[in-house]
Amino acid sequence: SEELIDLLATHDVDVVYDYDRTYENIPDQYWASLLGLGVQMKFDEDQTLATIFIFLNGEDDFTPADLSDSDLLVFNTKADVRAYAQENGIETTEGEGEFLGVPHDWIRFDFPDHACHYDFGGGRLKKISLHTT
Repeated sequence: SEELIDLLATHDVDVVYDYDRTYENIPDQYWASLLGLGVQMKFDEDQTLATIFIFLNGEDDFTPADLSDSDLLVFNTKADVRAYAQENGIETTEGEGEFLGVPHDWIRFDFPDHACHYDFGGGRLKKISLHTT
């Protein structure tokens, strides 16, 4: 969209092409990182926005995102997300584990055409991911 192109241009964002280097038949994808806004976007092989990652604790050189003027729901605990989902009839999926030495404790709102994933690794909300399905 024109708005997305303007956003990338305004912040002088480089879009990184990630191709199937190992010939595993993995679709190509593109990445755009707005480090100062705490946001990373993933685009699919058709250059369609597929996922928005919102960093909340400054990991991986990202400034923590400021969501104070956002309509995005932010929760303090995984239990708070679960309670909100139950009160509002939202289906969830959840899990926990460790990946590359980093703890992940997550819960996801599952909607027919999108999902909202909350990652509470280390006991606090550290990332929100918005995905198309």
